Order: sequence, then C-alpha cells, then structure tokens
Amino acid sequence: MKRHTIRRKVQGMVLGISMAALIITSIVGIFSMRRIQRDGEVALIYQMEQNLKNITVNKSGLADAELGKFSEYTNNFAIYINKIYSFPSAFVSRDVKPPLKENAGKFVLQRGFKDRNVKLEDVYRELSLFGNLEDVWAPVMRLNNGTITTIYAGTESGFIISYDDQSEQSAEGGNDIYYNYFQSDWYKRAKEEGRTVFTDIYKDSFGRGLMISCVSPFYDDKNKFAGVVCMDILIADLHRAIVEDVDLPEDSYAFLVDTEGKIIEPLENENASERTIYDETKSKSLADEIMSGETKIAQYNGIYYAYTPIERTGWTFCVRQSESATLAPARNVQRNVIITMLMFFAAFIVIIAMVFIIARKFSEKLTSPIIALGHDAEEISSGNLDYRAEIRSNDEVGDLAKSFNDMAASLKEYVNNLAHVTAEKERISAELDLATQIQADMLPRTFPPFPDRKEFDIYATMTPAKEVGGDFYDFFMIDDDHLALVMADVSGKGVPAALFMVIAKTLIKTRSQMGGTPSEILADVNRQLCEGNEADLFVTVWLGILEISSGHVIASNAGHEYPAIRKAGGEYELLKTKQSPAVATMDGIKFRQNEFDLNPGDIIYLYTDGVAEATNSSEELYGTDRMLEALNETKNISAEEILVSMKKSVDDFTGEAPQFDDITMLSLRYFGKC
Repeated sequence: MKRHTIRRKVQGMVLGISMAALIITSIVGIFSMRRIQRDGEVALIYQMEQNLKNITVNKSGLADAELGKFSEYTNNFAIYINKIYSFPSAFVSRDVKPPLKENAGKFVLQRGFKDRNVKLEDVYRELSLFGNLEDVWAPVMRLNNGTITTIYAGTESGFIISYDDQSEQSAEGGNDIYYNYFQSDWYKRAKEEGRTVFTDIYKDSFGRGLMISCVSPFYDDKNKFAGVVCMDILIADLHRAIVEDVDLPEDSYAFLVDTEGKIIEPLENENASERTIYDETKSKSLADEIMSGETKIAQYNGIYYAYTPIERTGWTFCVRQSESATLAPARNVQRNVIITMLMFFAAFIVIIAMVFIIARKFSEKLTSPIIALGHDAEEISSGNLDYRAEIRSNDEVGDLAKSFNDMAASLKEYVNNLAHVTAEKERISAELDLATQIQADMLPRTFPPFPDRKEFDIYATMTPAKEVGGDFYDFFMIDDDHLALVMADVSGKGVPAALFMVIAKTLIKTRSQMGGTPSEILADVNRQLCEGNEADLFVTVWLGILEISSGHVIASNAGHEYPAIRKAGGEYELLKTKQSPAVATMDGIKFRQNEFDLNPGDIIYLYTDGVAEATNSSEELYGTDRMLEALNETKNISAEEILVSMKKSVDDFTGEAPQFDDITMLSLRYFGKC
C-alpha cells in the first residue's frame, strides 16, 4: 500500500513537474512571441514612416529640379529677346509667315496678331528680328520633343510668334490669325509678377492631356516691359517619373495635388474625371493639413499619408499607405504563433497521457528530456533564435522539440525579412544617379560654346563621384564684350548639396547678367542664400569677369582654390590673392576682389578641391605642386586638351583608388582681339 502511495506520489510528482514545465514553457513562449510581434510592429511602422518621408522628399526635389530646367529655358529665352532689342544690328531680318497648311505636322515658326488693328507694316522690323528665335527654340524643342508642345512669345506691340506643329489647326489658306493674348492668364501673370513663373494646370486645347506653362517677361533696351515668352509643357512625363515610377507595397500609391486641391492625372480626353484631395481623404481637416505646404506624415483611419510641397509650383506630392499593408508580415507571424502554440498544446495532452501511464517505469527517463526541452524553450524565448533544441528521442517529446525548432526558424526568417526594407535604399540610390544626370545637364556641355568668338578658347568638365555632389562650373556672356567665369563647390554631399548647387548656380548667373562687379554679385547672392539656410550649407566660389577686348579680369575669391595662370611663354603659377569667406556663411559679408590682365597666349585654369585632394591607395594627396607640374607639361595645346591631360594625370596618380569627390575643371586660353 505504501509502495502504491509512493508510486502515486512519484507519478504525481513526475506528472506535476511535467505539467508545470510545459505550462511555464507555454506561458514564456506566448509572452515572448507577443513581445517579438509588438516589437516587430513598432519597427515596421517606424521604417515605413522613414521610407515614406524619404520617398516624398526625394521625389519632390526631383520634380523641382526638372521644373527648374524649364524655368531656366524660358528665362534664357527672355534674356535672348532682350539682346535682340538691345543689339538689333547683331541679328539678321527673317521673314515670318502666317500658319500654312502644308506645314502641318512640322515644327515651324509662324506669326499672329492681337487684333486686326495691328498692321504687318507697323511691326515688320520687330517681327523680322524675332525670326531669330527659331535658332534657340528649335534645339530646345528637339531635346524635349513630346514634353514641350509649343514655345511662343507675345509682344506689347501686338504680334505673337510661335514655334509648334499645329499649322493645320491654326488657320486656313495661309491667312493671318488673330488672338487677343493681352487677356490671357499667362500673359497677365508674367507681366504683373515680373519674373519667371509657372501657370496653373489646364487642359490642352488640342486634346493632348493636362499641361502647365512656364512664362517669363522680357524687356526692351530701355528696360521697359516688351512682352512675355511662354513654354507649354505636358505633365505626363513628369507625372510618370514622380508618381508612376514609385515602388510601393500593395494597397499603396502616390499622387500629386495642385494648388486648388485637385489630384493631378495625365488626362487623355475632355471627359476624364477629376478627383480632389477631399475625395481621396474623406476628411476636410486631413485634406487641409496635406495642403498646408509642410513636410509631414499623418495617420487617419488606419491610413498613412506622407506629403511634402514642390516649391516651384506649389503642388503637393503625397504617398498613401495602409497600416494593414505595413503590418502584414507581423500578422502572418501572429498566425504562425497561434498554430505553433496549438500544436504545442496538442503535444502537451499526448505527453501528459503518456506520462500518466508509464510514470512508474520511465519517470526519470521521461522527465529528463522534458526538463531539457524546457531549458531549450527558455533559450529560444529569450531571443536566441539561432539556438536549436536537441531532438533526443523519436517520440512526442522529440516532435515537440522539432516544433520549437520550426518555430525558432520561422521567427528568425521573419526577423531577417525585416532587413528587406533596406532594399528601398537601393531604389533611392538609383534616383540619386538620375539626380546626378539632371545636375550635370544643367552645366554648359556644348563645345565650342561660342563658335563665332575667336578671342578665346574655353572648355570645362565635371567628373562626378558616385553620389550627388555640389561642384559646378559655369560661363556665359554678360554682353558682347564681357564673359563671366564661375567655379564653385557646395559644402556637404547628397541631395541637399545638389539642390543648394542648383539654387546657387541660378542666382549667380541671374545676378551676373544684371551687371555689377564680382564682389557686388557675390554679396547679393550671399544675402539671398542666407535666407532660410537652415541646413547651414555654404559654397566656395571663384567668380571672374573677363573684358574680352582688353583681357582685363576682375575677380572675387570666396573661400575657393587659387586659380593657376600661365603667361605666354612662361610657367603656370597660382594666383594667390586675399580670399573672402565662403558664400552663405554669414549675411552682410563684403567680398574682396582683385584685378589682373590676360595677354594674348595667356591661360587660366580653374578647379575644385576634388583635383588637389584626389587620393591614391596609399592615402597620399595629389596636391597643388603635382597639379602645377602636370599643367606645365601642357604647352601649346587647346583648352580641351589641357583638361584631358589633367584628368589623365589625376587618374594615373589615384590608380584603382575610388573617387571620393567631384573633379571639376575649366580652362580658358586668351587670344585677344582678332
């Protein structure tokens, strides 16, 4: 009897220990699974918010840069027209015809008038000079065929001249057309604002979809308003690049909103539906928040909206993603946990039954693997997902150990899947490559740039590093006798530096063409860049203005590398002058300037620190001394050959070492008055 009592106690002890171990393991496993699931949900939501924010900011910057290209086009057209007014003798007269049916489908220059009170003989001289616009409009139209549909200019004198392929829809029989453009929004807006702006979105009258126009006023030789030049742009390509080419999870999408709250879609016909941001969100407060012009992420009814403004147009780029799509992996893990625990409880019942039957003979043998399995479960539940339970027997306990191993493997796979969200960074890297191309396209790349000017030979290159940078060069005619030379380097890397470079380049060029000395130009640009410079970026600039007829140069060096100058028959030497602080470091700075003369045969070489600081695999710098030695080996060759030779010298020095910075160079050989 006592023996039976002992047996019962042994059975009860074994059974109690087994039940306690399994219950504790179950509880620990359940709580651990729930903790991992909660942590996974928090990580997924955080990563999703960061990805959405990066997508919206980068896409907004890409759109702003693309629109900036069209803005610069129209601004340059306005400058060109001003030169027609200021220097009419430099242009030939060209006859501009009214629309002709035989020109249907061909891009041609054609005329029109505000009304019948405007007579051809009254404006013939001005109209014939405007015929020279075909030289600058045609290349831009070819380069952007399918995106830009029409380029045109309306004058205060009452005639309008356009470049398009819609001759058959404009008139019949070659008669002049009449169009009171004075009352058009594009004309009035450019005239009133006095700067380059974008119009609101509108439907193309020829049924080609949604469009936007970039307009810029132009002025005559007395700086009096003379008219407006306009460029009509289809937004389909822009919409495709920004909205359609976004890699998002299922049940997520991106869209653009205009300034009136309408969702922008590339409509194909007049009957296409129009949606608003209110239709999308079903919440007026959320819609107003998205239209606030801020960069934020908002959550409403299980939906996340990430949005940011596009500065040039006032549009808003928005990405919508559901919380359910974000947390889908976590929900799958939850289901797997429930199934695993059900399997565990099933095995638990079987094990208890077996323990109850054979406890007297195999209590020690039975309890040992269960206790060991309890330790295994604790190790896995503590977060060590690489740990695997040892399968000690081919029975229910072994099956239970295998279930734990399967559960640990499933959890490890889930945690590893979280790393896949980093693939989004690779897509962003591809967009940075596109931004690098857009950035390079903003620099002068057609050589020779001034084929009719024999007084000098100029060439420039920029070899970008793998990431988007801030180096840039520029050169442009201020007037017939003055050439501006710019070499600059923005601090920092990435998209912020690239965007800052676009702004700095545009400001320097625009301000230079208004006249003034380099110190005055940099002072004005510095003031504008300091406004709202929350990123504390700055740009080193060497700006020089060459008087072509005399070779006299006035220059200002704002924290940039010293230029190298070679006098005819001599050696290259650094032109060391007193420097001023970099542009955008502090508002109100006065910039020093110096003057020197170039004689026929002299050469000036400009560069950024990517040349002097090029590093080889031994961590040695290329340096200015080695740069001067390489320059002095380039004698009696063209400006282009000088830069080719210098790039080879730098590449030979760095060898297989990666390029860490942009290498930007400009060479000008001065011949003097021919």
